[in-house]
Amino acid sequence: MTAGAGRMGLTSPPFLQLGTHVSIRGGLALALERGEVLGCGSVQIFSHSSRTWAAPVISEQEIRAFVSRHRESSVGPVLMHASYLVNAATSDPDKRRKSAAALREDWLLANRLGVYGLVLHPGSAAGQTDPAAISRSAEMVRETVDLATGGSTRLLLENTAGGGRTLGRDPETMKHLVDQVNRPEKVGLCLDSCHLLAAGAEIRTPLSYEKVVSAWSGAAGTAGIRAWHLNDALFERGSGRDRHAHIGKGAIGLWFFWKLLEDPRFRGVPMVLETPKTDDIREDRLNLAILKRLSRQETFRPDDPEIVDCLAELETVA
Repeated sequence: MTAGAGRMGLTSPPFLQLGTHVSIRGGLALALERGEVLGCGSVQIFSHSSRTWAAPVISEQEIRAFVSRHRESSVGPVLMHASYLVNAATSDPDKRRKSAAALREDWLLANRLGVYGLVLHPGSAAGQTDPAAISRSAEMVRETVDLATGGSTRLLLENTAGGGRTLGRDPETMKHLVDQVNRPEKVGLCLDSCHLLAAGAEIRTPLSYEKVVSAWSGAAGTAGIRAWHLNDALFERGSGRDRHAHIGKGAIGLWFFWKLLEDPRFRGVPMVLETPKTDDIREDRLNLAILKRLSRQETFRPDDPEIVDCLAELETVA
């Protein structure tokens, strides 16, 4: 084991909520245990397979077990990601019915579990104008968050990589959507670093970083940027391709992540990895170790021996 990997059990600094997407295999409560093993301050889960409409019935016993386990857990905020099949902007009647039902079920479950946020891709405008698609997406989101739940979960709209006719690829479009939803107390944004670069945003220099973050903060308004997905990008800026890479091994590089981790505007905001991995959690350990080491640097030092060791080890598991 390398020197860098030897320190990978360190927990996140107290002002950060670093974590990763974890499996719910074997039961929802086991996701929290997986997060604890990795020293996560936050985790993200799916409620079921992200590429199927049919969701298994989750028993009251399993929900209570998750809530109880979370109450005792070192894991803080939990994100739940809605199904990739949900298209809140679709004009197709059958797809719209299925999307609304799937989103409603995830929203109700997320609130019963007490999770911090339900992450949703805003949808695709295929076959319609952007204004019409934004209006349809806003309508479905608003109807969903208006359901009586008794919970405090927020619905977090995620920026997209810009491929096809997806909504949310730029702050202007997202602002129109957030404004039309008009529920700042129930919604927010989740920004994905890979999607930012893929959609054409330059986030790798101080001036451009500030310009991009300020633009997206303005788009969020009082709803706020409530979560981050930390992913490097396999392809260069403007590719439109949603392909994630290990931290420091893609087109974004390390500087952006160091800057984000030291940005006081996002202290306490959950930041979770969606980087490539196999059943072995070695990749998660290495990516988290890099982020935690960056978060402890007062000045950016990419030649930090622990980071160099972790990057080298990622080469062996890629």
